[in-house]
Amino acid sequence: MIKRRLFNLLLLVALPVVSYGADCPSAKSAENGFLLRNSGAISEFRPAQGPVVAITNSFGSSKKQTVYSYQGLFDLSRSSSDERYAIYPIDGLDKLLPIKKDGHHVIPFVPLDPQQSSEKWTLELTVTKRETVAVGRCKYEVFRIREETKRGGERVELWSALYSPDLHATLAKIYDEGTSEEAIVSYDYIQSLSR
Repeated sequence: MIKRRLFNLLLLVALPVVSYGADCPSAKSAENGFLLRNSGAISEFRPAQGPVVAITNSFGSSKKQTVYSYQGLFDLSRSSSDERYAIYPIDGLDKLLPIKKDGHHVIPFVPLDPQQSSEKWTLELTVTKRETVAVGRCKYEVFRIREETKRGGERVELWSALYSPDLHATLAKIYDEGTSEEAIVSYDYIQSLSR
Protein backbone atom coordinates (compact mmCIF):
# COMPACT_ATOMS: atom_id res chain seq x y z
CA MET A 1 0.00 0.00 0.00
CA ILE A 2 2.76 2.45 0.92
CA LYS A 3 4.73 1.48 -2.22
CA ARG A 4 1.67 2.12 -4.39
CA ARG A 5 1.10 5.56 -2.82
CA LEU A 6 4.77 6.45 -3.25
CA PHE A 7 4.58 5.33 -6.88
CA ASN A 8 1.45 7.45 -7.47
CA LEU A 9 3.10 10.43 -5.78
CA LEU A 10 6.17 9.99 -7.96
CA LEU A 11 3.95 9.91 -11.06
CA LEU A 12 2.21 13.12 -10.02
CA VAL A 13 5.57 14.84 -9.64
CA ALA A 14 7.16 13.41 -12.81
CA LEU A 15 4.27 13.79 -15.27
CA PRO A 16 4.26 17.60 -15.39
CA VAL A 17 8.02 17.55 -16.09
CA VAL A 18 7.58 15.02 -18.90
CA SER A 19 4.67 16.89 -20.48
CA TYR A 20 6.50 20.20 -20.12
CA GLY A 21 9.50 18.81 -22.04
CA ALA A 22 7.21 17.31 -24.68
CA ASP A 23 5.70 20.75 -25.43
CA CYS A 24 9.07 22.14 -26.52
CA PRO A 25 10.19 21.24 -30.05
CA SER A 26 13.68 19.73 -30.20
CA ALA A 27 16.13 19.21 -33.03
CA LYS A 28 14.49 15.85 -33.75
CA SER A 29 10.84 16.91 -33.49
CA ALA A 30 11.54 20.09 -35.53
CA GLU A 31 11.90 17.77 -38.54
CA ASN A 32 8.08 17.53 -38.47
CA GLY A 33 7.71 21.31 -38.32
CA PHE A 34 6.73 23.71 -35.58
CA LEU A 35 4.77 26.88 -35.00
CA LEU A 36 6.10 30.15 -33.55
CA ARG A 37 3.78 32.96 -32.50
CA ASN A 38 3.84 36.51 -31.14
CA SER A 39 1.18 39.21 -30.91
CA GLY A 40 1.59 40.20 -34.56
CA ALA A 41 2.33 36.96 -36.41
CA ILE A 42 2.04 33.20 -36.56
CA SER A 43 4.94 31.47 -38.34
CA GLU A 44 4.86 27.84 -39.42
CA PHE A 45 8.29 26.31 -40.07
CA ARG A 46 8.69 23.12 -42.11
CA PRO A 47 11.77 21.56 -43.70
CA ALA A 48 11.74 21.77 -47.51
CA GLN A 49 14.49 20.30 -49.73
CA GLY A 50 18.11 20.12 -48.57
CA PRO A 51 19.09 23.15 -46.46
CA VAL A 52 15.92 25.08 -47.32
CA VAL A 53 13.26 25.78 -44.67
CA ALA A 54 9.75 26.79 -45.76
CA ILE A 55 8.07 29.36 -43.52
CA THR A 56 4.47 30.54 -43.79
CA ASN A 57 3.82 33.79 -41.92
CA SER A 58 0.28 34.91 -41.14
CA PHE A 59 -0.27 38.51 -40.08
CA GLY A 60 -3.62 39.28 -38.54
CA SER A 61 -6.57 39.13 -40.90
CA SER A 62 -5.77 37.13 -44.02
CA LYS A 63 -2.38 38.51 -45.08
CA LYS A 64 0.11 35.68 -45.64
CA GLN A 65 3.75 35.59 -46.63
CA THR A 66 5.75 32.61 -47.86
CA VAL A 67 9.47 32.56 -47.07
CA TYR A 68 12.15 30.12 -48.15
CA SER A 69 15.26 30.47 -46.04
CA TYR A 70 18.71 28.94 -45.88
CA GLN A 71 18.65 26.78 -42.73
CA GLY A 72 16.23 29.29 -41.20
CA LEU A 73 19.08 31.80 -40.95
CA PHE A 74 18.52 34.19 -43.86
CA ASP A 75 15.82 34.57 -46.50
CA LEU A 76 16.37 33.27 -50.01
CA SER A 77 12.93 34.43 -51.09
CA ARG A 78 9.82 36.12 -49.71
CA SER A 79 6.51 36.51 -51.44
CA SER A 80 3.14 37.93 -50.51
CA SER A 81 0.41 39.90 -52.22
CA ASP A 82 2.52 43.08 -51.99
CA GLU A 83 6.14 41.84 -51.92
CA ARG A 84 8.48 39.81 -54.10
CA TYR A 85 12.07 39.25 -52.99
CA ALA A 86 14.57 36.60 -54.07
CA ILE A 87 18.34 36.20 -54.01
CA TYR A 88 20.82 33.74 -55.43
CA PRO A 89 23.90 33.15 -53.22
CA ILE A 90 26.97 32.91 -55.46
CA ASP A 91 29.44 31.51 -52.92
CA GLY A 92 30.19 31.05 -49.23
CA LEU A 93 27.47 28.64 -48.11
CA ASP A 94 29.78 25.61 -47.93
CA LYS A 95 31.78 27.11 -45.03
CA LEU A 96 28.83 28.60 -43.12
CA LEU A 97 27.82 25.52 -41.15
CA PRO A 98 28.31 24.46 -38.46
CA ILE A 99 28.04 27.89 -36.88
CA LYS A 100 30.80 28.70 -34.41
CA LYS A 101 31.25 31.57 -31.96
CA ASP A 102 33.31 34.42 -33.45
CA GLY A 103 32.68 33.09 -36.97
CA HIS A 104 32.56 35.59 -39.83
CA HIS A 105 31.21 34.77 -43.29
CA VAL A 106 30.76 36.90 -46.39
CA ILE A 107 28.19 35.60 -48.84
CA PRO A 108 28.09 37.35 -52.22
CA PHE A 109 24.65 37.16 -53.82
CA VAL A 110 22.64 38.35 -56.78
CA PRO A 111 19.18 39.84 -56.17
CA LEU A 112 16.79 38.25 -58.65
CA ASP A 113 15.52 41.66 -59.66
CA PRO A 114 16.52 43.23 -63.00
CA GLN A 115 16.83 46.70 -61.42
CA GLN A 116 19.37 45.55 -58.81
CA SER A 117 21.17 42.51 -60.23
CA SER A 118 24.01 44.47 -61.92
CA GLU A 119 25.42 45.72 -58.60
CA LYS A 120 27.64 43.81 -56.17
CA TRP A 121 25.71 42.63 -53.10
CA THR A 122 26.98 40.81 -49.99
CA LEU A 123 25.52 39.40 -46.82
CA GLU A 124 27.99 39.45 -43.93
CA LEU A 125 27.26 37.16 -41.00
CA THR A 126 29.23 37.66 -37.78
CA VAL A 127 28.63 35.39 -34.79
CA THR A 128 29.01 37.61 -31.73
CA LYS A 129 28.01 35.31 -28.86
CA ARG A 130 26.14 32.26 -27.67
CA GLU A 131 23.25 32.60 -25.23
CA THR A 132 20.04 31.01 -23.95
CA VAL A 133 16.68 32.37 -25.11
CA ALA A 134 13.22 31.54 -23.77
CA VAL A 135 10.25 31.12 -26.07
CA GLY A 136 7.30 30.73 -23.74
CA ARG A 137 8.32 28.02 -21.29
CA CYS A 138 10.90 26.55 -23.66
CA LYS A 139 14.59 27.43 -23.59
CA TYR A 140 17.00 27.21 -26.52
CA GLU A 141 20.71 27.70 -27.01
CA VAL A 142 21.13 30.32 -29.74
CA PHE A 143 23.86 32.21 -31.51
CA ARG A 144 23.61 35.99 -31.78
CA ILE A 145 24.47 36.65 -35.42
CA ARG A 146 24.94 40.14 -36.83
CA GLU A 147 23.50 40.22 -40.36
CA GLU A 148 24.68 43.08 -42.53
CA THR A 149 23.56 43.46 -46.13
CA LYS A 150 25.72 45.64 -48.39
CA ARG A 151 25.13 47.00 -51.88
CA GLY A 152 28.27 48.17 -53.63
CA GLY A 153 30.07 48.18 -50.26
CA GLU A 154 27.46 50.45 -48.61
CA ARG A 155 25.28 49.17 -45.78
CA VAL A 156 21.65 48.65 -46.75
CA GLU A 157 20.42 46.71 -43.73
CA LEU A 158 21.76 45.70 -40.30
CA TRP A 159 20.19 43.63 -37.57
CA SER A 160 21.06 40.69 -35.31
CA ALA A 161 19.41 37.27 -35.31
CA LEU A 162 19.02 35.04 -32.28
CA TYR A 163 19.41 31.82 -34.24
CA SER A 164 18.74 28.29 -33.00
CA PRO A 165 20.81 25.74 -34.94
CA ASP A 166 18.72 22.93 -33.40
CA LEU A 167 15.45 24.31 -34.78
CA HIS A 168 16.94 25.96 -37.90
CA ALA A 169 15.05 29.11 -36.98
CA THR A 170 15.62 32.72 -36.04
CA LEU A 171 13.78 33.09 -32.72
CA ALA A 172 14.22 36.86 -32.45
CA LYS A 173 15.55 39.85 -34.41
CA ILE A 174 17.31 42.79 -32.80
CA TYR A 175 17.26 46.13 -34.62
CA ASP A 176 19.47 49.14 -33.75
CA GLU A 177 21.39 46.95 -31.31
CA GLY A 178 23.28 48.81 -28.60
CA THR A 179 21.53 52.13 -29.23
CA SER A 180 18.71 53.93 -27.45
CA GLU A 181 16.51 52.89 -30.39
CA GLU A 182 17.12 49.15 -29.87
CA ALA A 183 14.05 47.04 -30.63
CA ILE A 184 13.66 43.29 -30.22
CA VAL A 185 11.03 41.38 -32.17
CA SER A 186 10.69 37.90 -30.71
CA TYR A 187 8.29 35.00 -30.51
CA ASP A 188 6.58 34.21 -27.21
CA TYR A 189 5.00 30.82 -28.02
CA ILE A 190 6.24 27.63 -29.71
CA GLN A 191 4.51 24.35 -30.51
CA SER A 192 5.44 21.19 -32.40
CA LEU A 193 3.45 20.27 -35.51
CA SER A 194 2.58 16.81 -36.72
CA ARG A 195 3.52 15.86 -40.25
